[in-house]
Amino acid sequence: MKEKIIVLGSTGSIGRQCLDILKYSFDYELVGVSLNSHYEVLEPYLNYFDSLRYVAICDKKKADEFKKLHPFYTVISGEGCNLEILKKNPEATVFNSLIGNIGLRPALLALRHNQDLLLSNKESLVIGSSLIRKELANSKGHLYPVDSEHVGLAKILAQLKKEKVSKSQINRLIVTASGGALRDVKIDDLKKVTPKKVLNHPTWAMGPKITVDSATLVNKGYEVIEASVLFDFPIEKVAAVICRESLVHALVQYQDDKYLYEYSPCDMKVAISYALSKGKQEIHHNNQEDIERVKKLHFNKIDASFYPLFKLTINTYMKYGNAGMIYYNAVDTLAVNSFLKGEIPFDYIRESLMFTFEEMPSLPTLTEDNLPDIEKAAQEFASQVLIKVSLLLVR
Repeated sequence: MKEKIIVLGSTGSIGRQCLDILKYSFDYELVGVSLNSHYEVLEPYLNYFDSLRYVAICDKKKADEFKKLHPFYTVISGEGCNLEILKKNPEATVFNSLIGNIGLRPALLALRHNQDLLLSNKESLVIGSSLIRKELANSKGHLYPVDSEHVGLAKILAQLKKEKVSKSQINRLIVTASGGALRDVKIDDLKKVTPKKVLNHPTWAMGPKITVDSATLVNKGYEVIEASVLFDFPIEKVAAVICRESLVHALVQYQDDKYLYEYSPCDMKVAISYALSKGKQEIHHNNQEDIERVKKLHFNKIDASFYPLFKLTINTYMKYGNAGMIYYNAVDTLAVNSFLKGEIPFDYIRESLMFTFEEMPSLPTLTEDNLPDIEKAAQEFASQVLIKVSLLLVR
């Protein structure tokens, strides 16, 4: 019997790739999808899924249009549609590929329903780790990562467990970074780079926000935080290195000087397939040809002078916690969007986040109840930060 699954954020890059796999799956039947507004992206998939019943569309106008075209489906609309579709399908596995803070509440609800959660939404762990941990402690559901780096770590740790390597023998978890589109640009030229240049990622095809975050390594700071939460490791024992080819996704250092790594193609469908297997897929066992290829890869340390936001992201989390990361992410999101619109130069992203770290207001402890208030205050703070930074740098 096939297992029911819901895909949240189904029209984004990760969501579409998940649907591409599910089209031919013998293990799952798709019962629900959610999207923001562009239902036309979903249209080519509809004929593949006879089991699909629920379609959640945040934009009410677009939801009405879709319902007229497809009266067969139960259409849910409005800001709470991602939560509502879970309530109507409390037994289904949840694939959460939503982008931004909006992914946190559905992640919490899925775990509260004892549903298995396949999580691509990194903000859930960056801004909501304390809430996620609490739900996990009381849930019969399991959390499986979707990011390639964390999938790599999960496979390696499972292999080491099979080899009787204890957690106390593990020295470091290491995620890899490509270095982003600007990795070969001189520091003095960073302020002049264009959005087109930044969006030309050397190894991955991703959405615009995450591609810019890859260039600043904010994204990699987030992934270090995620790894610490997912695998319950002290954040001081999680590191990152640059692998220019993005073919080694993660490494684990254990028993002082031994390393085990995950080598696989630069294709998110590999990581998505692992999540859909719910951890059953094992580490890729390298043959001699693989080993020779890895020897030719280019690994580098992260240059703190070129990528100051990598460490700043982690330090913000350590100093200010989840509420602080809501503010930090709000500033980053607004700054990145402003850069992509041509409203500010690239280096203003860095200056805005540094200003945020130094000028962070007094923050409450995050709860699910005060999350909306903190998010609203963070949005207002972000707007003020960009104004102040612009005024300071123009002088």
